[in-house]
Parts: sequence; C-alpha cells; structure tokens
Amino acid sequence: MVQGNEPKDNKPAAKVSTPAGMFIRDMPEGTKLKLTDGSIVEITANARNGGYVLARYLENSAEPELVGTEEWVFFGDVKEELD
Repeated sequence: MVQGNEPKDNKPAAKVSTPAGMFIRDMPEGTKLKLTDGSIVEITANARNGGYVLARYLENSAEPELVGTEEWVFFGDVKEELD
C-alpha cells in the first residue's frame, strides 16, 4: 500500500453534490428548470455527463432577448426542477 496521500484528519474526502440533490445527468429532454438567476429553461439535449445540459430559455426577465435561444447550462447554475 502506498502511503502519504491519506487525509491528515482521517476523514473521508467530501463528495461532490448537485444543487438540492438533483442529478441532471438523469433528467430527460423536456424537463423544466429554474436557474439561480431566476431564468426558466427547458432541457433540449442532455450530454448525460452530469455537468451540462443544453437548454432553451423560456423566461428571462433580466435579458428577454435570450428567450427562445439555447445555451449549455452548468449543473451549478440550476436552482430547482420545475413541475
């Protein structure tokens, strides 16, 4: 066994989690999400990598010109899944 890389406090390494325990990797196309900036988007493609989804803006009060456009959305920018 190679030694020297163990945590100093013997605690296990922290696990990476997604907002509100969501896993965007498993979300199907058509799922609606609220982003941290208040925008509402709909998933149009999912790379299934757990990091990004391609989404179309449905609402964006700060930048209404984005409505109808698509953009890759990072999982950290997702606040919640909408019904």
